[in-house]
Amino acid sequence: MEGPPLGFDLLKLYKKEGDSLRYWEVWVHEGVLTTHWGTVGEVGEQKDTPLPPEEDPDFAIADAAGPLIEQDYDEPEPDAMATLIVQYPIEGKGTGHDVEKRVAVEELLTDALGWTGNGDVEGGELRDGHLRVHCQVMHAEAAVRTVLQALDSEDLVDDVSVLVAKGDEEPRLIWPTTP
Repeated sequence: MEGPPLGFDLLKLYKKEGDSLRYWEVWVHEGVLTTHWGTVGEVGEQKDTPLPPEEDPDFAIADAAGPLIEQDYDEPEPDAMATLIVQYPIEGKGTGHDVEKRVAVEELLTDALGWTGNGDVEGGELRDGHLRVHCQVMHAEAAVRTVLQALDSEDLVDDVSVLVAKGDEEPRLIWPTTP
């Protein structure tokens, strides 16, 4: 599955339904309006609709979102999201291999979090003996599961630590768990 390309408009809407959080997102790329929806933390469904060449993509996105907004879907408040940090130990400031690993982890998590409606990768860094990838997520518990599954699928789970912070709090270690 290919997600929205970088630099394109993407609208993400969310709605709390009982104990679950639903997502709905839409983007336009190369004349196709793509909608993607489901429950946060699960791979959702996708529908592609060709747009007439004269249709403005922004209007198409707004038209598609209208019915969802009427059903109380809304853009998330910034304080509703948590920061999730994926961290690996490195020597010093890191090596070229560490930069490649950071980029690979960022790409992997962009897909994993995007296709489960649970957030975005904000970027990464190499410093102070750590390789870090920073993400903003809607549901931290589901995001940790998704991230660990994605990393495991690419043999990138060894030596990883996952930390989560809400708001201004200090990040706390979620993985590995300590007995």
